[in-house]
Parts: sequence; structure tokens; C-alpha cells
Amino acid sequence: MTTGGGRPQAGAVTVPAQRPVPPTAPERRGRTEVADRVVAKLACRAAMEVPEVRGVRLKGVPFKGRPGDGGLWGRTSSAEVHGDRATVHLAVGVAYPAPLRAVGRRLREHVIRRVAAQTGVHVSRLDITMTDVDGELP
Repeated sequence: MTTGGGRPQAGAVTVPAQRPVPPTAPERRGRTEVADRVVAKLACRAAMEVPEVRGVRLKGVPFKGRPGDGGLWGRTSSAEVHGDRATVHLAVGVAYPAPLRAVGRRLREHVIRRVAAQTGVHVSRLDITMTDVDGELP
């Protein structure tokens, strides 16, 4: 033991520094699972980042909407995760008169990229149902 000045006290025993415990291999530390609902919510949020998307429906209520997204009362968005892969279904409302194929392509690329970046889960399939065309382009 030492005093505040760094000098050993009388009768103290000096102990050599202990070796650090080697880190456990990552595969032995446990696992992280991302729930279906988390992937669905992240996909919905990512969809809302696409300017032409007016609203997204998640499990019975609009997840988030913009003015003029009133027609989202059909299908719902969902996700199924199996290991490091996910299948996602999005139900979205799109601004009028947006080119639907181009919006779908942009939406697919953006959602797949964002979900992978945030969760490490690869979206192997993304189905998009455009449930409404309303509002105006931004």
C-alpha cells in the first residue's frame, strides 16, 4: 500500500500487477436478437424519410403520417426476422402525382440500406403495397 505521496507504508507488501483477463471470443459472449416489431418500426421510419411517402401503417394505426394520408386503412406493415435476414412488408401512402415505380425503387433501396445499417439484419425481401395516392409532391 502507498500513502498519498506514492511511498510504500512501513510493513506493506508490494504485489506485482495482475495480468488482464483475456477477452472472451465474440461468439461466446452471447447473442443479440432483433425482434420482428423492431425491424418493422425501423422500416416504417426509414420509409417516412422518402419525400414522396405520405404515411405508413403499422399494426392497425398509422405509424406516422403527413397531412393528406387518410387512406391508409387497409393492409399493415410487418416484418419477420430469421437470424440475420428479414422479410418486410410495408403499407404506404404516396403523394400524387409521384411516379410509383420510381418511388417504389427508391423506397426499397432506402429501407433495405437503413435497416441493415441500424440492425445488421439484411432485408432479403421487401414487399411494398401502395395503399393510397393523396396529397401533393413536396
